[in-house]
Amino acid sequence: MKNLLQFFVCLIVALETNGAEKVIYLRVGDDVKLDSSYLPTNYYVRWFFEKEDGLELADTSYLGRKQVNPDSGEIWTRRLTISPNSLTINDMQEENFGTIICIVKDGSTRYDTFKFHLIKVTVSIKEQLPVIPGHSLSLNCDAETRRQHSIYWLKPTGRKATPLRGSVTKTAESQDNGEWKCVVKDNGEESSFKFPVSVVDFSSASKYVYTSTNLPLSLPFRITPKEFVQKIPSEVETVEWLFTPKTSSSQHTIFSFSPKNGQLKQKDPARELSYKNFTADGSFSLYKNLAKVEDRGTYNCSITFKNGYMVSRTLVVEVVEITPSPGTELISGHHLNLSCSTGGPLETGVMVKWVPPETSSLAKANLSSGHLIIPRVGTEDSGKWRCDLRWSTTTLTSAVITLKIDPILSVWMIVTICAAGVILILLLILAFILFRRRQHKMRQLRHRLCKCKNPKPKGFYKA
Repeated sequence: MKNLLQFFVCLIVALETNGAEKVIYLRVGDDVKLDSSYLPTNYYVRWFFEKEDGLELADTSYLGRKQVNPDSGEIWTRRLTISPNSLTINDMQEENFGTIICIVKDGSTRYDTFKFHLIKVTVSIKEQLPVIPGHSLSLNCDAETRRQHSIYWLKPTGRKATPLRGSVTKTAESQDNGEWKCVVKDNGEESSFKFPVSVVDFSSASKYVYTSTNLPLSLPFRITPKEFVQKIPSEVETVEWLFTPKTSSSQHTIFSFSPKNGQLKQKDPARELSYKNFTADGSFSLYKNLAKVEDRGTYNCSITFKNGYMVSRTLVVEVVEITPSPGTELISGHHLNLSCSTGGPLETGVMVKWVPPETSSLAKANLSSGHLIIPRVGTEDSGKWRCDLRWSTTTLTSAVITLKIDPILSVWMIVTICAAGVILILLLILAFILFRRRQHKMRQLRHRLCKCKNPKPKGFYKA
């Protein structure tokens, strides 16, 4: 019984090391590397197509020989790369699919045999790309083999598409845009094949737009793929841009566009928004030369297709403003509050960073609060103060303010004080002169009234 068990163990080992087979699923255009594993010392390796005495593709040996058979034909010679223990086929074509056999000999003794079954997989889509949301989306994945296998699809989200088979038909949606995967499962092993699907949608950049009162405002509304622009007149019903202020829940239309008549209507001129090269390269973006605090809020661009489906993109605009209190022009020693704000809480991970002038005593300080208090400003604090909004090491936007700090006794103050002193002195001198002149006139008047030696008082007197 023990000897019988040992026999079966040896038989299993022999089957695993001799005549090993491997199944490889590939598409036209793929590259594949076939490895012959460990080689004996005096090895001779020969590669054949379909059968052992069939078309010889290449051979190598321990003597340094490495050759692709020139008689194998251009379909092989242009694609084969040989090494001592591997054969690489580049850019697989229809004629390259089949069984590749590798025979390894140790001297004149057969050492090992490997078989590689190269099976063709075809992945396709019925519709022309890009697909309009609401239209049908049909994907097909097929393997040309009679082997028992299964096929299913993975969506761009990573979830399995239903039903779990090679063909999937559904109504196209925005979330279908991206990379699908066809997965072929054979004997427990899986091979996946990527297949990009383009469904018309807006680009998936960050929904937050940061700017400041010192910078322009740009609202990037772009559709992908941009080639869809050519289909807009025939597929789109309307395009609308909406705005909801940060301080209000009231939504109103900024622009509206109808491809039927090609007219772009501006519904809110007060926004001062404009467009450049409308729909060029898939752009529905809006622009403004200089952002204002009133531009804070939510902007939405929506495209309604003729089949009733709609895709939209929402952007949240954050406008940074620096508010100085009591102002930008101060005298040395005064108290100063600087506020850097977007008018509300910041997005998670976004932080404030102040950059004072190089001459400031706070130039090397780590100032990361939205509210900066300086108890006593000095002349060294004069200059440009910058407030950055940062996410990790990336600067999202910056606002700048210029402070003018005068010394307690500036040149103009000294001139003013001196001028005031001179004026005061001149006024005192003038007052003194007027006072002296009045005294002089009073003396002259008294002298005129008193000329008699013995003046008699007026009135009646008794004899």
